[in-house]
Amino acid sequence: MRLFIAIELPDEIRKALSDLQKELGPVTDTARWVKPESIHITLKFIGEVAEPKIEEIDLAAGAVSWKPITVTVKNVGFFPGNLSPRVFWAGMEAPSMEGLAEALDTRLERIGVEKEQRAFRGHITLARSRESRIDSALVTAAARYETHEFGSFIADRFFLIQSTLRPEGAVYKKLKEYPLARS
Repeated sequence: MRLFIAIELPDEIRKALSDLQKELGPVTDTARWVKPESIHITLKFIGEVAEPKIEEIDLAAGAVSWKPITVTVKNVGFFPGNLSPRVFWAGMEAPSMEGLAEALDTRLERIGVEKEQRAFRGHITLARSRESRIDSALVTAAARYETHEFGSFIADRFFLIQSTLRPEGAVYKKLKEYPLARS
């Protein structure tokens, strides 16, 4: 079973990002767009695990105590950069989200889930390259959104999600929900 931990987006921000995808979609055929209903913020990609491991993951994730996070979705960009883009993303301002991702990573490492090798960089994937890279037409068209703000929300929960890969794209199923504690 393929798993990850993520924060869901509210409908109004999902719609704003979907509108951006619709606007920019026609400028390129080298991007594979993420379905609007699948757009999320990944806190931790776990990968393939045996079903019995889910209970351990659930306990580890449930033991993380964190306050709700104010998230402002803003800006767009490309990984690894504009010269050789493979992923088109929307960025965010969420100061304590990196700490939450690190806390999850630490808890999960204790039960045998591989620790992240790269530093957490909060983003929302909007498209991936179909081939080796996304063409420059999308980079050019997206430039006017480099400082655009798509909205803000309070992230007050995260989810353990199962990802099933299909030819038409990944299908996600929420397995567990973890509220963030208010103080």
